[in-house]
Amino acid sequence: MGWAIGECAIASHMAIISIYLMFYLTEVHHFPGSLAGTLVLIPRVWNIICDPLMGGISDRWRSRWGRRRPFLLFGSLVWAVSFAAMFWIPEQFDLSQKAVWFLVSCFGVNTGLSLYHVPYSAMAAEMTRDYDERLSLVGYKEIAARSTVLVTVMASPLIVRLAPDPMTGNRWVGLATGALILVSGVATFLATERAPAVAFQPQTMTWSEQLKTFKANKPLFVLSGAFLLSSACDAFYSALLIYFVTLGLGQPAASTGFLYPTGSFAAILTTAIWAKNGSRWGKRQACIVAFGSGAACFLLSLLIARGQPWILFPFMALLGTCFAGIFLLPGAMVPDTVEYDEKISGTRREGTIYGAWIFIQQTGMAAGTFVVGVYLDVIGHKAGVTGFSNPQETHLLKLGFALIPAALLIAGILILRHFALARPNSRTVRQ
Repeated sequence: MGWAIGECAIASHMAIISIYLMFYLTEVHHFPGSLAGTLVLIPRVWNIICDPLMGGISDRWRSRWGRRRPFLLFGSLVWAVSFAAMFWIPEQFDLSQKAVWFLVSCFGVNTGLSLYHVPYSAMAAEMTRDYDERLSLVGYKEIAARSTVLVTVMASPLIVRLAPDPMTGNRWVGLATGALILVSGVATFLATERAPAVAFQPQTMTWSEQLKTFKANKPLFVLSGAFLLSSACDAFYSALLIYFVTLGLGQPAASTGFLYPTGSFAAILTTAIWAKNGSRWGKRQACIVAFGSGAACFLLSLLIARGQPWILFPFMALLGTCFAGIFLLPGAMVPDTVEYDEKISGTRREGTIYGAWIFIQQTGMAAGTFVVGVYLDVIGHKAGVTGFSNPQETHLLKLGFALIPAALLIAGILILRHFALARPNSRTVRQ
């Protein structure tokens, strides 16, 4: 539970970035959709180097606090300050100056996130080698994540409404989220003092030898491909949801603060069920079911009519149930690939593997957000305008909300079918 507290920082970040960031850039600062999406995507280039490098550094780090825990403190500090700055773009700046401010702060956010997220996630593979216990461990983390998302998404619109204007309200949201990130990081550092961990291990392999064995970990690459698509799906639907609700269904933006938490609450209630299904059916099969259920749910959104907004609540509950499995099961499968890597390389490289895993997740989310920006421009949305000029554009918005996420999850299923580490193989790896 102490380790799971650390997920609160990550979940609050993900919630704000995926749900409100595009809306903040386009509707508050009037960035064109494609430009806003590009600004979110550009800093990911830095993380091509930063995430894997951070994993390798934490694998080799030696300190009185262990290999991973020191980065929880420093990473959360850099991350928190940069996150607040990202929502503090000076109002008097012109568009190009605002873009530079956002890019610099976003690079800081991604750096701090990498410093924190990679070592934090790598701790999961260190704390237990048991196949089923990992489901339980990641289950605690996912419950913490969904609970944080629920509070964050409900509180953010209320904070904005209490502020004298939207600009000030978004600044308050940035400060509050930054504070939560810092508190979460410090609390996790203190709470995991006695958590099981792998001691410092000298790395005797050359970089070329490490890369060769890393490429041989086919289960990791298969899982990463599916996770990339599910992360892009999550980011795309989360960023487009507020446009779908306001412009597609004619509801106020504040209603998103109640709709998204409905899905989070459903995910909290059903995470344990998905964990049991993963133990009973095997993680891969349960993950395929979760992806398929999510795709079917997105297609059901085509049935939601403009005059029937109440249907959104059971829809979000059903979607949250599906995403509980989509979030939980891949995360519980990564430690199994760590053990497979240990078998073929002869060394523990949790940090290196989780560095690649976090990079995949963040890249998928940035790509999903970028596609939202492009899609808004394609269908004719004008930044700062509260509605569409014709029904055809509204129809395209609803169509994209349903079909694009469903297609991403179906493609993920096709990839997951090639994941080879089912339960028997995982046990063999440990032997």
